Amino acid sequence: MNITCTINGKQAVYQVSSDMPLLDLLIDNAHITSLRPGCRKGHCGSCIVLIDDRPALSCLVPVFDIRGRDIITFERFQRTRDSTDIRKGFEQAEAVPCSYCYPSKTLITHGIISRNVNPEPDEILAAFALHACTCLEPDQVVRGVLQAGSYRGRRRKYARSK
Repeated sequence: MNITCTINGKQAVYQVSSDMPLLDLLIDNAHITSLRPGCRKGHCGSCIVLIDDRPALSCLVPVFDIRGRDIITFERFQRTRDSTDIRKGFEQAEAVPCSYCYPSKTLITHGIISRNVNPEPDEILAAFALHACTCLEPDQVVRGVLQAGSYRGRRRKYARSK
């Protein structure tokens, strides 16, 4: 089947099997290197991407579900100001994720603070249930996300004031 979607800002058409997971399309066809195949069952969270600006486990998304949708991987996201807010927030909170889970935790954080720059701790921890890496304690995750949200909020406020 032919799948048309936008991956990292570029529209593409792929000839793939309808039962292929998005993870395989991204690795095998789009040559994305930031994804980790991990468990392939939605337990580890190392394959998170943004689909229409929402975090999703790419190993669980069948390719037929991405027709016409916008997929952003860490390769593209890491070059944005939004990514810088998150990196600075976690550094300021002294809660930097390990290199293995950094891409996925960054995209989860973006998903949270793009909707609300000051989320509740329960909302943060529920969103981070997508990822199994325990390199950070729950209180560190909350501090990092809240600090990232603070940076994002200040930047948006500054941009509106111009």
